[in-house]
Amino acid sequence: MASNSKNLGELLNTTQTVSPAFVSDQDNTSTGYFDLPNGTTAQRPTPTGGMIRFNSTLNLAEYYDGNTWKSIDSPPSITSASPSYFDASGDTITVTGDNFQTGISVKLIGADATEYAASTVTRNSATELTFDITAAMIAADDNDPFDIQVTNLNGLAGTLSDGVEIASNPTFTTSTGTYVVYDASRGSYSFDASATTVDADDTLSYAVTSGSLPTGASINSSTGAITGFSAVGSDTSSTFTVTATATSAETSDTYTATRQWTITVAAPVITSYTSTGSGTFSVPSGVVAVNVLVVAGGGTSGTDNGGGGGAGGLIYRPAYTVTPGGSVSYTVGDGGGAYGGPYPAVPQPANNPTGTNQSTGGDSSFGSLTAKGGGYGGKWGMPSSDFNPAGTQGGQGGSGGGACRFSNPNPVGAYNGLGGQGYQPTQPGDSGTYGFGNPGGNVSSPYPSPSGTGGGGGAGAAGGPAMVGPSGDGGVGKQYDISGSQVYYAGGGGGGSQAHGNGQGGQGGGGGDPMNSPTSPGDGFPGTANRGGGGGAGSGGGPEQAGAGGSGIVIVKY
Repeated sequence: MASNSKNLGELLNTTQTVSPAFVSDQDNTSTGYFDLPNGTTAQRPTPTGGMIRFNSTLNLAEYYDGNTWKSIDSPPSITSASPSYFDASGDTITVTGDNFQTGISVKLIGADATEYAASTVTRNSATELTFDITAAMIAADDNDPFDIQVTNLNGLAGTLSDGVEIASNPTFTTSTGTYVVYDASRGSYSFDASATTVDADDTLSYAVTSGSLPTGASINSSTGAITGFSAVGSDTSSTFTVTATATSAETSDTYTATRQWTITVAAPVITSYTSTGSGTFSVPSGVVAVNVLVVAGGGTSGTDNGGGGGAGGLIYRPAYTVTPGGSVSYTVGDGGGAYGGPYPAVPQPANNPTGTNQSTGGDSSFGSLTAKGGGYGGKWGMPSSDFNPAGTQGGQGGSGGGACRFSNPNPVGAYNGLGGQGYQPTQPGDSGTYGFGNPGGNVSSPYPSPSGTGGGGGAGAAGGPAMVGPSGDGGVGKQYDISGSQVYYAGGGGGGSQAHGNGQGGQGGGGGDPMNSPTSPGDGFPGTANRGGGGGAGSGGGPEQAGAGGSGIVIVKY
């Protein structure tokens, strides 16, 4: 059988007209060429491995590898992507490189090889294209950084490893502006200079990069919290800039943002309510907490060698929460009233052993805080049915009144008496933690030996017990500087006898002394007004008067 194949030389010498398979460079100005069969994609022949042709649809040479037609071309290449991070669906990334052909596509490849097709791919030129981030890419925040892969229609692709990641410049939580730190809030106030990022793997750090923080304040480099504001004598403003830096866990790339604030540390504002009765405190705008001292009225003492009056209950509550622009009701309690006259007094009911005038102090309050009035002191008298041998207890609150002793010749031990109890620490409204009140002093002395009477309880200590001969001192009060200087409040009144007890710090009244009293022999000294002191007891030997309790006070500081 004759062969139909011809070699190249035979083809060139034939008389048929054919396109030359190879044209040499006759003048050595080029390297020559092969003229390949030419046709569209639709005109491809039935393929056999090794076929080669020029595809006029693709404008590329192609060959058949036994399985598929493959174009002969250079792949696209990527030089850079900008920005190199994204944080929201719809963000646009610009890619620069080479050989970006019409119809090019883009996808991101995650760290676990998951592929995410880009949307809105726009070829701007052979060296630049853009694409938009999709929601699926945002949701894959634990799968970054992503490779960027671009693919031309011929199937050839170029890749930029770790070309883009989910990240962002930090976003601050607190808006720029001026903020006020009030004195009552300084200890607990924390200014929030923190920021957030879209990638939970980022590590955030903070630093003051210009200006200065208020005196005493510092910034936590890990949380952005600014705390530790010092007290000032006048309103003081500080302006500063914080830089927040987000560091990528995957690439160690950093992203920063800055924000400026002004913080004004306000000087203390002190309001003292001294008039007895009720009123309303108006909370200034921006004030979220106040420091409050609430002191109830002190109790009246006993007379005729009676027990000292108990101090008013006391509550000191720092950083008490209030509503900015709102109001808080308050009450200032009065002290127990003075009474007295020639012995014997009018018959005494069991709950009021001196008739009509001896009484507990009035309660003081501020919002939910209630300081209980001080208990009145017991009175010495006869017969035993006419008096209560123990100091009457504080009326469900403040410090108890001091005990008195029996005067009639009862069996041994019958003349002993217990001071009234102080109940302030058990009251509601935070006084279980911040409230103070103590019992009055007791009497335990064998009659008819000289015997004193108990002192009234104070906010800081119990009343002194009666000794053989002298009376007990009032319980010491407690000292605070909320008014702007150190002041004692809520001291108990001294017991009364010829060797009287002393009123203590907190301005409790001293017991009467026949040789030295304010108006007549044996009168008890009153507790000081607006300190909540218990009244000092009167002593025997004259038309003595019991000491009145001092009125209370409410002080608000912010």
